Amino acid sequence: MNKETRKADVVIIGGGASGLAAAIELGMKAPALDVLVIEKMAEPGRKIKATGSGRCNISNTKAEGFSRIMEFFREIGLVTRSYENGLVYPYSESAADVATLLTERAASLGVKLECGEEVMSVKHIPASLVSEPLPGSSNVFRIESVIKDRDGMRSIITQASFVIMAMGGKAGPTYGTIGDGFRIARNLGHSVVTPVPALTGIECEEWKEGHEPWGVTLGGTRSAGVVSLYRDPDGVFGEDTKIFEEAGEIQFTKYGLSGICVFNMTRHMRFDRHAGESLGDFLVRADMFPDGDIAEYIKDRQRGSFSDTPAGEILRTVLKEPLADYVINAASGGTVDEEGEGLASRPLSSLSDEEVRSIADRVHALEFRPSQIRGWNDAQVTMGGVSTEEIDGKSSESLLVKDLYITGELADRDYQCGGFNLSNAWLTGLAAADDIADKIKG
Repeated sequence: MNKETRKADVVIIGGGASGLAAAIELGMKAPALDVLVIEKMAEPGRKIKATGSGRCNISNTKAEGFSRIMEFFREIGLVTRSYENGLVYPYSESAADVATLLTERAASLGVKLECGEEVMSVKHIPASLVSEPLPGSSNVFRIESVIKDRDGMRSIITQASFVIMAMGGKAGPTYGTIGDGFRIARNLGHSVVTPVPALTGIECEEWKEGHEPWGVTLGGTRSAGVVSLYRDPDGVFGEDTKIFEEAGEIQFTKYGLSGICVFNMTRHMRFDRHAGESLGDFLVRADMFPDGDIAEYIKDRQRGSFSDTPAGEILRTVLKEPLADYVINAASGGTVDEEGEGLASRPLSSLSDEEVRSIADRVHALEFRPSQIRGWNDAQVTMGGVSTEEIDGKSSESLLVKDLYITGELADRDYQCGGFNLSNAWLTGLAAADDIADKIKG
């Protein structure tokens, strides 16, 4: 297979949020530079189009570097709108519009966009072997990539003075993020914190066939509540073992738990199998009535005109029917009284204080045992990546390889839902571009 050759001043590997931001910034700040973006997918910005359920939550007013990010978007002509909760969207609320604007702006600035081209390796040539480096640079990188077309596979060798690795992590592999950046970073001498999926759903033991009550009966139910995560290898799970808590809409699915508050919780569920840790060290509790005391609610109705009302019917005035039925079945353990009646069908007046307490315990601390974190196809972000101890936090430049930059999700940085992860992508891409521009200006 013949190898084509070409040169560029800066090669950006990855045409996603971080890579496009870096390319545009270089086009504006250092227009004399020959900038090349290599994107493996057929078009740039495909993952951007899927963000925010197609609306593109581009940032958050509470995100680090928010003013810098907004300055960039104003420069390229993107009009945004912000909400009271801090979420920031393009005014059109169209993720496709954002991807199109970024792509067109990069092209208008003279940035070369090569799509359908996959980078296989990046090699660093020491300064001592460089005869004519670019001003401000003392390095040469040799990037080998391949293109598959009708004529087969072509190999291309690109020589560059600067490389920005904006290849993403492993979340959302249908958009090209399959973790190949981690392999390339390792080959350049970097260490990689084991990548795991985050901001995703949780599969639970209660959904396994034969469990009573069976979690599958909750599928499709959504309810406001508070989720709490506990961690204790001894399985005690007292209040002192709580490591996370967040209010929000809890979504019960066909496999377990979902929803933004659950997604954020998964960022705290990292464990090391080699150290004997497992998902069994965690327990999830959900408070489904955080605005009051359900025991007092029930007792008040025991004393009033609802005393003859079945317990299950009363519980359904607070919780959606599938959830009310699940809770009361969990509280009773599936047992029936001497007359063959279950707890749900018995009148409130017949409930003992212990039975009321049992119901309340489930309403305020409904327990779920995680069995698996949903995989890369469902995850919104990668937890893990190139160690941040090996990356300059201000410029995104590698501390091991000069003139190499590692941006976005490729680095071991992850954030909660709400535009924070995209903010990191924009900000680190801009930082890399600004640093290169400063070096060239000398």
